Amino acid sequence: MKKLFLIALGLISFDVNADPTYDATRGALQNNSALCSYGYNPNCSSGSRSAPPPKKIIYHDVKVPSKFGAVAMNMQTGYGAGVLNKNSLSEAKKEALEQCKQGNKNAPCKVVSWVRNGCIASAKGKEINNPGKWKSFYVGKEKGLAEAEALAQCRADPKVTNCEISLPEGCSLPQLQ
Repeated sequence: MKKLFLIALGLISFDVNADPTYDATRGALQNNSALCSYGYNPNCSSGSRSAPPPKKIIYHDVKVPSKFGAVAMNMQTGYGAGVLNKNSLSEAKKEALEQCKQGNKNAPCKVVSWVRNGCIASAKGKEINNPGKWKSFYVGKEKGLAEAEALAQCRADPKVTNCEISLPEGCSLPQLQ
């Protein structure tokens, strides 16, 4: 019974002397610079323990062909034409010019805007100082925003009046095949 009593007393004495705020990483051995090379001292700036390597992020390259759209206009009459979902910029510009000339009886048309993998819209307004001349605004934006932005740009110009959408929003967006 005496042995059991001594063991219990010994365990209690260990508990009494334990400091709950003691930090084992700040003890005398952990601060010994000779232990830095072994990686046991977390307080060393260049211990042999290093952070785990960063996780590798694997990206899979998905080849999605770009799509192009273009707008051609006759700046004298305000007539315009646009094409969407063409495989190249040159193809989009060429077809927009052809459509503008056909619809405007071969009047002088020029490509005024284009878009790659996005949406485009056009607004036009009459110039205040020259009522026979139109001024156009072209915007390539996210889907659903191009018309509003084109109208906002037109209305923000103090030299233009009677703003209206001349070409509704159209999108040339890539699609997986």
